[in-house]
Amino acid sequence: MGIIKFLKTMSIKNKIKLISIFPLVFIIILSFFINLDTYKNVVQLKNMKELIKLNVKISALLHETQKERGMSAGYLGSKGTKFEDNLVAQKELTNKNLIEFKTMIQTVDSKIYPQNADVLVLNILKELSSLEKIREDVKNLKIDTKNALFYYTNLNSMLLDFIAFTTTKVEKEKNTRTLISYYNFLMAKERAGIERAIGSNTFAAKSFAPGMYEKYIGLVYEQQMFINGFLKYSTQENKNFFEEKITNPVIDELKNMSKILLSYGDNKNIELNVDSILWFDKMTQKINILKEIDDYLSQSLIQEIKKDLSIQTNFMYFLIIVSLIIISLIIYFVIFFNSNIAYGINKIYKGIEQFMRYLNREINELEYIDLNTRGELGKLAKMVNSNIDMINGDLEKDLLCVGEATITLDKFQKGYYSCRVNSKAANPQVRTLAKTINKMLDTQQKINSDILKVLAEYSNYNYLNNINNSGIYGELKQLVDGINNLGNAITSMLVENKQNALILQKGSNQLTKNVNELNKASNDAAARLEETAAAVEEITNNIINSTQNVVKMSKNANELNSSVVNGEKLAEQTVNSMEEINIQVNAITESISIIDQIAFQTNILSLNAAVEAATAGEAGKGFAVVAQEVRNLANRSAEAAHEIKTLVSNATLKANDGKNIAASMIEGYHNISQNINNTINLINDVSNGANKQKVAMEQISDAINSLDKQTQVNANIANQTNDIASQTSVLANNIVTAVNTKNFREK
Repeated sequence: MGIIKFLKTMSIKNKIKLISIFPLVFIIILSFFINLDTYKNVVQLKNMKELIKLNVKISALLHETQKERGMSAGYLGSKGTKFEDNLVAQKELTNKNLIEFKTMIQTVDSKIYPQNADVLVLNILKELSSLEKIREDVKNLKIDTKNALFYYTNLNSMLLDFIAFTTTKVEKEKNTRTLISYYNFLMAKERAGIERAIGSNTFAAKSFAPGMYEKYIGLVYEQQMFINGFLKYSTQENKNFFEEKITNPVIDELKNMSKILLSYGDNKNIELNVDSILWFDKMTQKINILKEIDDYLSQSLIQEIKKDLSIQTNFMYFLIIVSLIIISLIIYFVIFFNSNIAYGINKIYKGIEQFMRYLNREINELEYIDLNTRGELGKLAKMVNSNIDMINGDLEKDLLCVGEATITLDKFQKGYYSCRVNSKAANPQVRTLAKTINKMLDTQQKINSDILKVLAEYSNYNYLNNINNSGIYGELKQLVDGINNLGNAITSMLVENKQNALILQKGSNQLTKNVNELNKASNDAAARLEETAAAVEEITNNIINSTQNVVKMSKNANELNSSVVNGEKLAEQTVNSMEEINIQVNAITESISIIDQIAFQTNILSLNAAVEAATAGEAGKGFAVVAQEVRNLANRSAEAAHEIKTLVSNATLKANDGKNIAASMIEGYHNISQNINNTINLINDVSNGANKQKVAMEQISDAINSLDKQTQVNANIANQTNDIASQTSVLANNIVTAVNTKNFREK
């Protein structure tokens, strides 16, 4: 509120200056935010340029780790007979790109990384710290192919994840599509690298390692899927370059080799006779072609970012220059127009000042306002000049009318309402003032007459009329409304008194009637209570007999429960006996198994003896007969053991059946015992309920006796109430008669 009051009281000059400042401030703020947004775009593009350069280093490192992964797989698959020299040279290339990657990581500010990418970089560096140990294990054949492939694939996956995170930092749709296309291509290239490694290992070992065939099929499918994703988001120029490079005879040769690997699913015995080094070289040629495409895509992306950065930077400088020019022009025009308006206002102010001095009789002459300008200020100056000549003659008439109006208002203040203003002023406003004063006096005189008339009627107990308040406002209207409300309040009070008296009159008659009925009912209740007391005593005796019977039922149920518990114990002993029988039968079964083994070994020994007897010729014929008898004895022992084993198995089944039946008996006894316990609980509940009913019936008997005494008291109170009702009826009749003597609405 203080600010609004301050703004209202400001001078016109300051208001114009303040109004002029708002658009200037708005333009400055708008320019600031526009230039700030443009600056943010420039910074974002610069950061994106750095991230793309880092992605290029990541791609170069990926290319070398992919080759090292393939050579390591071939080296492990051939048990160290192949790729040994290749691995030494490849490690140097990988280390060179690794150093460039780490150098680039140190130069790029981590603040420009995508979200969570800083953690990913730390994980990548941590994983790279294990590279030398993996290389040493590969060289010494201390690591299997699966774990080696997992290490390099996991490392490459994290590098590719960083490139994927980079897509979240791009704001333009075109750059986003290009980066997604580039990421899909790198994923396809990574699958090609894994395919090279698995193929090298498989051709070197002449067979697929466990689980590698399924992984190889997945790689072929994923490679094609990522190529499709690359083509979907790529520009036409990049597609054309890809189609041109991918059309190469080595691709067809690799397809034929791949068909041999894929046919392994239909024929597990297929001969994988392709030279692993030849496969590795062909796949390397293919991946080198993909690397050329990779370099072309990365350079295209960098050039596209540079182009956007140049355009955005030039646009930022253009906006800054335009903003400064616009702000300068606005400041110039604001100062110019403010000075011009201030000059006009000063001229008008001086003219009105001398006009007011003339009205106050401080000067005797008026000078015209010298202001040659168009617009509202010029019109105001002309209007003042045109009215200067009219002021002198009309001023005297206006002063005379104002003086008479002052005298009239003084009389009105003292309570005289018949005086009026009779002079005619030249000024329309003064004439209107005089007419308004006369109209006010007419209205006030009429209202006073109406008030006096209504108050006289109220003094004579006549509340039928009200004062007309149409055309009356302010405190006078509050006075009229207060008198009307007084009449309405008195009328409402009289109407309410009459209604209350009628209700009281009707209620007293009804009260007399009800008291008579209450007296009669009290006498009837006394008789009924005596009959109820006799009935309650008879019910109490029945409850006592029922309680004694329930006690007998509880005793019988407890005896039955003891018998069931003894039966359950006997059934448990039966189960324990069956379990001991089952243990002995199992022991017999184990002994039979030993006999069966002895018979089997004896049979083997007899066969060996027969062979030795045959070797001995004529000298071993007698021994051969003995060996044959031993073999017959072993067969008979085995058959007897088998028959005994069958009998023991049947006995085991019967023992288990007896055990199950006894268990069922225990469960049945348990259920019977539980039901008996529930029955005993119910009997106890019934016994407790009967005792409670007995106590309750005794309490009811006492309450009935108390009610009988209270009924006697109620009969006496009813007689006293009848006398009070008669007196109330007389009082109600007197109130109705007094209200009917007054005149009011709704009588």
